[in-house]
Amino acid sequence: MKSRIIILVSTLLLLAGCSNRTDSTLTGMFPDYRDITVPCNIAPLNFRVGQARKIKVTVKGNAGEYEFAGRNGLVRFPLKKWHGMLENEKGNTLNVSVEWQTKGDRSVGNDSFTWTVASDSIDRYMSYRLIEPAYEVWSEIQIEQRDMENFSSVLLGDNRNADMCCMNCHTSNRNGTSFMHLRGAKGGTILNRNGKLVKLNTKTEKTGNTVYGDISADGRYGVFTTADITFAIHSQVDLRMEVYDQRSDLVVLDFDNLTVTDSPATSGDDYQETFPCFSADGRTIFFCRAEHHEQPDSISDMHYNIAVISFDPETGKMGDRAITIVRAGDNISFSHLKASPDGHWLMATAARYGTFPVWHKESELWLIDLHTRKIDVLPKINAYGADTYHSWSSNSRWVVFASKRDDLVYGRPYIAYIGPDGNVGKPFVLPQKDPDRYVTTLKSFNLPELYTTPEIYNARDAASFYNDVQPEQVQYKP
Repeated sequence: MKSRIIILVSTLLLLAGCSNRTDSTLTGMFPDYRDITVPCNIAPLNFRVGQARKIKVTVKGNAGEYEFAGRNGLVRFPLKKWHGMLENEKGNTLNVSVEWQTKGDRSVGNDSFTWTVASDSIDRYMSYRLIEPAYEVWSEIQIEQRDMENFSSVLLGDNRNADMCCMNCHTSNRNGTSFMHLRGAKGGTILNRNGKLVKLNTKTEKTGNTVYGDISADGRYGVFTTADITFAIHSQVDLRMEVYDQRSDLVVLDFDNLTVTDSPATSGDDYQETFPCFSADGRTIFFCRAEHHEQPDSISDMHYNIAVISFDPETGKMGDRAITIVRAGDNISFSHLKASPDGHWLMATAARYGTFPVWHKESELWLIDLHTRKIDVLPKINAYGADTYHSWSSNSRWVVFASKRDDLVYGRPYIAYIGPDGNVGKPFVLPQKDPDRYVTTLKSFNLPELYTTPEIYNARDAASFYNDVQPEQVQYKP
């Protein structure tokens, strides 16, 4: 009986191989760029179609019809022709038809879908950290800056030239001020402000090293958590590692005077504060806050609320009272707060507990309307697999975030449209010149960050600052 089944299956496969088969859906398209809203200045959405030999792409818009060709399974759109099409079709919805043939013309197929070209552009530059996704150890780390309008990139940091130190938290205010932490014996925080680089020692006699942070829109202030970070390995087979803060407070760093201040409302042992960000007008600081617990035994009891504290840009001081604006509850914990530059939205990562959701498969993005306090759990954006580390574009119309939805292991930068009314578009992965880069690169793309002004330094400069430059000491200011 078993041999008869094998013969029958083999015969069916042989007949299928000899027939002229037609596929009606583009099931082999990678990445999936069907039915999405894209920025009017995005790089070409190159993609692969299974084992296709010849591919024809026809795009019909209000301003004309455009034809492109692909070979050996790969469609690469010519850069000049692609951007000409997007410029002509701003605000329009394009009807895309893809036809293909496999080797020997044994199979033909076709599919159709839409691209909506938003009139809103996306910031031209994105940075992200390339790091192995292993939870127990890491080795090589790079921070890369990518041009969103084409495929050019530059390394901002490479730890192979800096004692294999940890490099993290490249953050920009989208207007030319940025920082990046270099850890290790010769480490410090590289600050780029007004085209001038300095290396800072942010630890003082009263406050610890700065970790997660944000920069005010005018570039003068940075708000940071100072945290004692550690980790524990889960005993459950379906869980990996938990990273958590044993102690954490908030401080504000004045980049003009290189001073750091704190507040009794965001310091001390009763609460733990993390992931702060400035409001659009710079007069409010949003942050995540939880009652202190002795970890790791009770890490699953850690539920971070969303709180606010006032900030005075004239004096550089936080207020003396913290107020909770969104309570987490028993099964939610917030992290990674980012306020939109237009002052309308606050986006947060929500997980079941803790403050390191990148290892939580249930992690997702939530959108809070700061005018009404209504919360959108964003079902059109979230997918199974951690969605974390988001960043806004300067016009508040786009967010980029790291998602593990493709294989639950590797984080990749996904982009989604956010309309003025809060309506969102289907997320799509950052296009690559060779879409197979996401398969051949054995590193996660995490902490994606959007900004308009390119960095003035590269990995060689960062290595020189690590190895040869003494840090300037930040002073505590009561």
